[in-house]
Amino acid sequence: MDSSALRAARGSGRSFRLGTAQRALPGALGFLAASVLLYAGRLVTGDPMGVGELGHLLGWSLVGVVVLTLTGRTRGVTLTEDALVVVHGGRRALPWAGVERLEVRRRFGVSQVVAHLADGRRTTLPAPTSFLDARFEDEVRELTECWERRRLSPPPAAAPPPAPAP
Repeated sequence: MDSSALRAARGSGRSFRLGTAQRALPGALGFLAASVLLYAGRLVTGDPMGVGELGHLLGWSLVGVVVLTLTGRTRGVTLTEDALVVVHGGRRALPWAGVERLEVRRRFGVSQVVAHLADGRRTTLPAPTSFLDARFEDEVRELTECWERRRLSPPPAAAPPPAPAP
């Protein structure tokens, strides 16, 4: 297998990944909401939290966000010659010929790309996403152009094995 076919098979084509801020902010908001609920619950039950306890809670919440952001799995997509590879907890290859269309959907103020597959399923791609990404429109255009070029063309043939020596 030549080096370009090997690279394509490994999935080292163009990739779109969530940035650090895109991964950290949802976790930070979740920890902040949990902290506020805990504080309110203790206030209502008559066991209010002191400033020191609240500071500790928020400090550990911040540590949790940093640890989860830095150690969390990378989510995104990789464009290869023969498939759109989705990395979202696991790795799933969607052959270009099996992707019927790509659609940009807006939900809760955030735009994401949805791949409609030939078997009727839909897959929301983890990246690109408009959430904290100024290049979203360019990335969607690049993804769409790649899909349009590859969806009707067969994947490149692997090089034939070398002939045995006489």
